Amino acid sequence: MIRYFFHVSWEGSIYMDIDGQLFSDLKSARAHAARFVRELTGNGSYYVGCSVCIADEQGKELDRMSIGADVTRVD
Repeated sequence: MIRYFFHVSWEGSIYMDIDGQLFSDLKSARAHAARFVRELTGNGSYYVGCSVCIADEQGKELDRMSIGADVTRVD
């Protein structure tokens, strides 16, 4: 299992995920991030401009999803 972190960028601030979550691979972490983005989208336009960054344990950004992006893609 690999620990992935889901940092949120919003209005010039970054909210760091200090705990992360364990997933078997990046595809599973992307699916989790897509669900998270859909949850934020469900709160209306309040989170427009927000993005979720998937990072590894070394802090390297592996992917980023923005509000308004096609979050059904989890390839």
